[in-house]
Amino acid sequence: MLFDVLVALLITALAVVLGITVHPVLFFIIVLAIIWFVARSRYGTRAHGL
Repeated sequence: MLFDVLVALLITALAVVLGITVHPVLFFIIVLAIIWFVARSRYGTRAHGL
């Protein structure tokens, strides 16, 4: 879980750096990071529930 949070924060930080020059890429990467984090956390919760 902690690893997933760190990866999502890393992706978001990269998006902020790129967003200074490429705004549409910033939006896409932030959305991708959120979707990835939510999907990983939901999958992990189901796996622990079994």
